[in-house]
Amino acid sequence: MTVERVYLIGLSGSGKSTIAPLLAERLGFEAVDVDAEVERHFRRPIPAVFAEFGEPVFRAAEHTELVRASQRKRAVIATGGGAVLDPRNWEAMRPRSVIVHLTAAPQELVERLEAHARANPQAERPLLRGDDPLARLAALWQARRHLYDRADVRVDTSGKDPEQVVREVAAAVERLDRAGLVPVESIGTPTGRSDLFVAPGLIDQVGHLTRSRWPEARRAWIIADGNVLPLWGGRVAASLEGAGFRVERRAVPPGEGSKSLGQVSELLDWLLEGAVERGDVILALGGGVVGDMAGFTAAIVLRGIGLVQVPTSLLAMVDSSIGGKTGVNHPLGKNLIGAFHQPHLVIADPLVLGTLPERDLRNGWAEIIKHAMIECTATGATSPHLLDWLERIEARGMLSDPDELAAVVAHNIRLKAAVVRADERESGLRRILNYGHTLGHAFEAAGYRYLHGEAVALGMRAAARLGQRLGTCDAELVERQDALLDGLGLPRRYDGELGPVLTHLGRDKKVVQGTLTWVLPTGPGHVATRRDVPPAEVEAVARELGAR
Repeated sequence: MTVERVYLIGLSGSGKSTIAPLLAERLGFEAVDVDAEVERHFRRPIPAVFAEFGEPVFRAAEHTELVRASQRKRAVIATGGGAVLDPRNWEAMRPRSVIVHLTAAPQELVERLEAHARANPQAERPLLRGDDPLARLAALWQARRHLYDRADVRVDTSGKDPEQVVREVAAAVERLDRAGLVPVESIGTPTGRSDLFVAPGLIDQVGHLTRSRWPEARRAWIIADGNVLPLWGGRVAASLEGAGFRVERRAVPPGEGSKSLGQVSELLDWLLEGAVERGDVILALGGGVVGDMAGFTAAIVLRGIGLVQVPTSLLAMVDSSIGGKTGVNHPLGKNLIGAFHQPHLVIADPLVLGTLPERDLRNGWAEIIKHAMIECTATGATSPHLLDWLERIEARGMLSDPDELAAVVAHNIRLKAAVVRADERESGLRRILNYGHTLGHAFEAAGYRYLHGEAVALGMRAAARLGQRLGTCDAELVERQDALLDGLGLPRRYDGELGPVLTHLGRDKKVVQGTLTWVLPTGPGHVATRRDVPPAEVEAVARELGAR
C-alpha cells in the first residue's frame, strides 16, 4: 500500500475517535487523535480550552498537533470536527493520504453525543447545550458540508457497528490506493495548494478528482491542444459530465507559435462571452504549450479561477505542469509574459503517452535527465538516485510498463515539488530548475527549430562544458551526462547561427543588472548558481556545440 496516512473527518458524534484505533489495528498503522493531543498539551478537556483560552487559541493548537500527526507514516488520524475550517490543515493532510468523511443521520449523531455525555459527565459537549441540539447540529452541518464534501470517500455510519464501519473504510482506502486516487504530492504555497496525482487510468477519473476539489462548481472549460482534443478530449469531457459539470471545449493550434498574447486574447473572448464565473474551472489538456497558455488564461480571467493541469506529454508531466509558472512568448523572447498561478490539481496518466511520437518522448526525457543532474541539491539527498537509475534502465522501453513509468513520473514530481515548496517565486533554490535552460532557451528561441527538451539538452551540454572550463566539475561528469543524452537520441550539436542565440541570451528573463545567472554542475546530482561566467567562455562553448 502506498497510502501513508488515513484522516477521519466529520461532525462530533460521527465516530472518528472510536474508528481510528480499530482501523489502525486492521491496517497495521498507529492511531492518533488530534483532540486528545490538544488536551494533553493543555492538560484539560477541549471545552475547558475553549472557555479559558478562546477558539483562536484552540484552533492554533489543533493545527499544530495536526501538522505533527501529518509527519508520521502509517497513521490513522482522527481530527476534530472543525479541523476542516483551516485551509492549512487541508494542505497538511493531503499528500499520500486518504481523507475519509464519517457521517450519520443527524438524530443518531445527537443520540451518540447524549450517550457519551451520560457515560462521561465531566466531558461537556457544547452542542448539547440548550433545548434544540438537533437544530444546532443541522446548522453546523450546513455550514461545513461543502468542506466535508472534499473528502476522498464518504462512509455513512448510521446503524452500523464499529467493525462494519472499519471494514468499509479499509476497503475504500484499498480501492482508492489501487486506482491511483491518492495524491503522490501536495504543494502548499502562498498562492494556493496544488495536489498532484499520477497513475495509469486517471484520464477517466478527471471528473471525480475535479468534483472532489470543487464540490459546488458548475462548469469546466477544457482548453486543449488541437492534436490532443480528438484523442482524449471526449473521455475527459465524459468524465467531467459524469461528475455533474457542464463542459465547454476549445482547441488551440499545436506548437510553440500559438503561445502568444493573441491566442490568449481569443481564449479570454471565448470565456467571457460564455459568461465564465469565478467558481468555474479551466482544464489544460495537452503538453507544455497548452499548460502554460491555459494556466496564464486561468490566472488573469476574473483575476484568477480554478485550474487543473491534465498533461499529455512526458515533459509536461514531469516539469511544466508543476509549480505554477504560466505564460506566453513575446517576439523578443520566450516566456517573457506570465504569472504564477498554482494548478489546484495535476492529473498525470502515463497511458496517454502511448500516442506520443518518439521525438516528443525524447523531449520529456531531457527534463528527467535535468532533474537527475540537480537531484541532490534540490532535495538534500546524499546520493544521485535518479542519475544512477537512469544509467541502469532502458528508457525507450519504459512505455511497456506503465506502472514503472508512473513511478518515474511520481519521483520527478516529488523532486520538483520539493523545490517549488521551498521557493515558489524563484528567488533562491528554484533557480536550479533552470539548469540547461539559459543557453537552452536561447537555442530554442532562435528560430524554434528545436523542441523545448531538445534545446534544454543542448543547454545542459553547454552548462557542463562551461562548468568544466570554470573548474566546477570534471570531464568525467561531462561525459556521464553526454552518455545519457546520447542514449536517448537527443541533439549533440546546434544547427544554426550564433548571432541570434547571443541576442536572445541578452533578453533572458533571469538577467539581473545586465548579468546572466547560470546553473553549473559541481558533481553528480549537485549544481550551483554563478553570475561570473565570462561571455567569451559562453561563446566558445556555443561554437563548440556547432553554432556558426
